Amino acid sequence: MKERIIFALLWLFIAALPSMAQDKLYPVTSKSDVPVLMTADRSAFVAEKIGYKLTLGSADDDRTAFLPATRARIIILWFRVENLTDQPLQVDIGKFTVTDGEGRAYRMLTTDETSERVIAGAGGASALLSKTLRGVSLGRSGKVTEEGLKDDLVRYSLKPGQIVSRGVKDGLLYFDAPQAKNYTVNVALGDLWSKPFVFSTSKPK
Repeated sequence: MKERIIFALLWLFIAALPSMAQDKLYPVTSKSDVPVLMTADRSAFVAEKIGYKLTLGSADDDRTAFLPATRARIIILWFRVENLTDQPLQVDIGKFTVTDGEGRAYRMLTTDETSERVIAGAGGASALLSKTLRGVSLGRSGKVTEEGLKDDLVRYSLKPGQIVSRGVKDGLLYFDAPQAKNYTVNVALGDLWSKPFVFSTSKPK
């Protein structure tokens, strides 16, 4: 009985470990021209214009719980936009860009590219089968398959297209990441906002 309890506690500890699929990014308000509005936990920017409201932050562990442990160099952002008007709102995610402090651009990855990188970073497709998810809240056994991973990357990604009147669209965005251990990036949202949102791997003091 004691061994079972120890095993259960060990499993919970492992499941709670942060994902290695992405670097944790923090909003940098001191270097941003964006109005200093933050979510309650200060993990994301909140910006509002006439007609819509935006929320942008680094994807937290709950939103990336479907990913196995991987060493893939990927930036994963969570984006939410709320249409406050009575007309459809067009969101062109193809215009979203990420640049580092020296102006180098890092392109948005397709879900297929993201899947390939995650699988490679996890040790390949065969090794993926031996991985377990960090959480069991997804209603599954916790085992990872290549097909399941691809399906989840699509399911939780931000979909392009219009947002209906008074509607909301949210999802994950996948970008190539700098090779440096510590870095700062500027995230631009195309026509939705004129100034970039600044994030850093260094936690604000």
